[in-house]
Amino acid sequence: MEEVAASKETAPTAVEAPKKPKPHLKKKTKEGMLGYAFASVWIIGFLCFTLYPLGTSLYYSFTNYNKVDAPVFVGFNNYVYLFTQDPFFWKSLGNTLFQVVFGTLFSIVIGLLMAVLLNKPIKGLGIWRTIFYLPNVVSSVAMALLWTWMFNKNYGLINEFLGLFGIPKIDWLGGEHLVKISLILMSAWGGGISALFYLGAMKGIPNHLYEAASIAGVSKAHQFWTITLPLCTPTTLFMLITGIIGNFQYFTMAYIMVGKGTNYSAYYLAYYLYDKAFMDNQLGYASAISWVMFLVVILVVVAIWKTSKYWVHYLDQD
Repeated sequence: MEEVAASKETAPTAVEAPKKPKPHLKKKTKEGMLGYAFASVWIIGFLCFTLYPLGTSLYYSFTNYNKVDAPVFVGFNNYVYLFTQDPFFWKSLGNTLFQVVFGTLFSIVIGLLMAVLLNKPIKGLGIWRTIFYLPNVVSSVAMALLWTWMFNKNYGLINEFLGLFGIPKIDWLGGEHLVKISLILMSAWGGGISALFYLGAMKGIPNHLYEAASIAGVSKAHQFWTITLPLCTPTTLFMLITGIIGNFQYFTMAYIMVGKGTNYSAYYLAYYLYDKAFMDNQLGYASAISWVMFLVVILVVVAIWKTSKYWVHYLDQD
């Protein structure tokens, strides 16, 4: 009995199974989920208000759709008619290309000149910078109404000023060719944005480059062409691309100030798209116009980007 009792006392007890660790997410996974949670608002907005309308407009461009009846698939008929039988498309495209080329270049030149002036050590520099930038705060509609009055043939401020020198009154907004130039000249009013970017680029140029050039006897004008202008080319590239994209969508000023213009001289591509979509209720055809505009912009921007390596210079470039 004692041996049995001893054997019971010395018998090994059953070992409890180890508890399984609770599953937990890795730190990187938690950070990733948190990042997606914060970005979800933008992602939903992009899907609903950008990607979905983009895909819908692409589908509509192959249909005949008037906002009332269901879309009817017509294949490439809209594009064929656009390129072969629609004279207003080519007219509006020509007007738009004129605005893109000369409007963009004029805005860049004006912004560069304004930045050069603002980069000088003059008194009240902050006030002058504010004055130059202030027109960009004004809404486009208010600015269009203001310039409509200034360009008026009979009592406009510009003609009144020119009359002091005996210059006859000019019909700035009535002439077929002059209206395009007038709208481009008006873009100088909003040159403060370009000046702001160029001013930042000039402030980033090291002073020792100018000091070395001055010691070598290089004139101020030559320093501008050999130091300032080349090192501002990255900003020029940015302004060129954004200016081209913006001028391809040129609409508000022409619509408010002159309408279609004499002989459709101010009938831009975005204006034509607006008429087809909301005045003629041809959403399918308007979608085709928008996609042609989109592809033209992409081709132009890609061409500029590919050639930028030949004329854009960076400060840390070998």
